[in-house]
Amino acid sequence: MIYLALFMDNFLKRSSRLKTGLAVSMALAVLFNGSWQAAAADQKEATEVEVSPVVRIVKPRVIGVKADSLLEKKFNISTVQKKRINTPLLVVTGAVVARLPIGSSPMEDRWQFNSIELSGVYADWQRAQAEKEFNTKRLVKIRELTAAQFNSQKLAVDRLRKLVATGTEAIRDLTAAEANLLQVQLEGQKDVYEAETALTVATRSRAALERKLLQEGVDPLLLESSAAGVSLVMADVPELRIGLVSVGQSCIARFYGIPNQLFSGKVRSLAPTLSAERHTLRVFFELNDQADQFKPGMYAEIGLGTDPRDAILIPTDGVLHSGNSDYVLIGDGPGLWRIAEVDVGESVDDHVEILKGLQGGERIIGNGAILLKPMLVEALQNEETDNKTQSGGVMQ
Repeated sequence: MIYLALFMDNFLKRSSRLKTGLAVSMALAVLFNGSWQAAAADQKEATEVEVSPVVRIVKPRVIGVKADSLLEKKFNISTVQKKRINTPLLVVTGAVVARLPIGSSPMEDRWQFNSIELSGVYADWQRAQAEKEFNTKRLVKIRELTAAQFNSQKLAVDRLRKLVATGTEAIRDLTAAEANLLQVQLEGQKDVYEAETALTVATRSRAALERKLLQEGVDPLLLESSAAGVSLVMADVPELRIGLVSVGQSCIARFYGIPNQLFSGKVRSLAPTLSAERHTLRVFFELNDQADQFKPGMYAEIGLGTDPRDAILIPTDGVLHSGNSDYVLIGDGPGLWRIAEVDVGESVDDHVEILKGLQGGERIIGNGAILLKPMLVEALQNEETDNKTQSGGVMQ
């Protein structure tokens, strides 16, 4: 009995310890299971963050930005509007190449130029003009004289034919008169040809000198038509900007030697061709110089296109430059920004004029757009790569 009692006591103690161990094991299992679930939840959340980045390229030329993200809050979004302005479309550097002061002497004697070479070309051009006028008048007179001589000899031939027909004149006299008529005709044609050749040479010489005047920086037509008290200014406009220039366009000039005054003028003419070396177009302006302030050779900053106009202005920070082009980011839906190429004009305070690419009313990113430039560059590179791949596939 004693042994049985001791056995039962040991069994109960072991059972108690076993239950306690089982309870502890179950508690530890619950604790570890909760920690594992929490860790799994954290991993899932981290995975979701990685799957949904703050900024990404959604489709060609469209960038997506996560709504209410810190990045989006850094954007200064504005609506594009039009504004009436008269600031220059384009600013170039020009110089006074010729000046016609007020005076009583002949115009050709009063023109002043910015170089001796230009003055010499102008003198040669004047002589070529005089030769052209002389040869023009000479040709007219020679034609009149030739026609008169031919008609006179023809009348004599006609009279002799009638007399020969009546028998009062010999046939040899008619033959001699007809020979004289042919000789007069041939000599007249020769004289006319020589006069026409001389006129052609004078005309070509004048045209060549006109081209040389243009190369030297002055429009010869303005030398003929400008009034006294004006100065002619020449400036070179880059080829990419020649679409902004037209004859009759208003402009303002600020001379480096007269910095505190603005002078208004107009575009009088454009060169017929572009410079092959510089790829620029020469533009000629006429400025009023009644006060005799300008001197040939003076440099000025010329603002082209100062006529009042409706312009599209956006913040300067909203323009992103990549490669050889400029871009803005236009709202294309919630969290979406479309890359749009634009043509940029001159700056107006902290804004810049957009000449092409925006119509007004668009939502764009102003300050803060620079934060998306890496994505913009990547999107443009991807587009270029896709285009090359497609071109290669087509060629194959």
